[in-house]
Amino acid sequence: MSSIPLAGRALCLLGLSLCLAAPRAQSRTETAFDLLRLDPSARLASLAGTGAVDGGDPSALFVNPARLAPDADRGLGLGYTNLALDVNAGAAAYSRATPWLGGLQVGGGVRFLSYGDFERRSAPDADPEGTFGASEAALTLAASRELLPRVRVGLAAHALFASIDDAGSQALAADLGVSYVHAERGLALGASLHHVGVVVSSLGRTGDRLPLDLRVTASKELRYVPLTVSVAAVDLHRFEGRAADSSFVGRALDHLALGGELQLGSSFAVRAGYNGRRGGDLRSGGRLDLAGVSVGAGVRLRRISVDYAFSNWGDFGGLHQFGVRTKL
Repeated sequence: MSSIPLAGRALCLLGLSLCLAAPRAQSRTETAFDLLRLDPSARLASLAGTGAVDGGDPSALFVNPARLAPDADRGLGLGYTNLALDVNAGAAAYSRATPWLGGLQVGGGVRFLSYGDFERRSAPDADPEGTFGASEAALTLAASRELLPRVRVGLAAHALFASIDDAGSQALAADLGVSYVHAERGLALGASLHHVGVVVSSLGRTGDRLPLDLRVTASKELRYVPLTVSVAAVDLHRFEGRAADSSFVGRALDHLALGGELQLGSSFAVRAGYNGRRGGDLRSGGRLDLAGVSVGAGVRLRRISVDYAFSNWGDFGGLHQFGVRTKL
């Protein structure tokens, strides 16, 4: 059907994924499922991916399924990201309490990443022979349950799809999580293992891999200031730095992300964060290089919350991400 050989398509997809080079570098794992590396919501993106989602955000099922709490009952979250040119991504999540299932909080979500359409040519100087597309998608089902007072456990299952022209890759994966939330103290702790599974089929001769990620998160609302500070340690299963001679401190900083959310009244919040691994991988050495820095804001209008985030990717440019949350 296509004049592009399978290996060529795989290389083409890799080229189309250059705008995702920062997340790819974060875990040093080549994969056909770059979608899994994108922040699933604008609020999370503005906090540099620290995982400091509140209990009422249904997008928690993508971050740590144990954070899927009763506060998110009937919650709907929608998100959109413009990565570059006509490369776009989006996500939707919904959560529902099910007391008839033993008190489970369940949720479902879908994510997509479209690379747009490209001209097919048999040679660089040949006439176009139609177009082909490349895209990724993920379908997710998740559930959480209270195990002990303030302690929840959760499980999320993903069906993953990636395609370029008529070649495709599929995988099945799961996330496991545990969380501790002390609402009175404004403290939330979490640990999760992501993307454990199997690749059913690959795009090329070399088998695709899933981007395994072990992470630990913590957030604390300060007592006298309406500021919530969050920190995340990611990719802990591969504790390494960018250079072979990195010190322990350098490796530790390479795996950390920091975020803060300042609540200005009951309906407006400003956010900022810094991702150490992303900043190090994208820093160009300029005098004022803000690679890895993200900022954003959120507005709550009655039953609807609107979020915006801008993530600086250095020479790769910046990502604008939008999100809407509501109760149905």
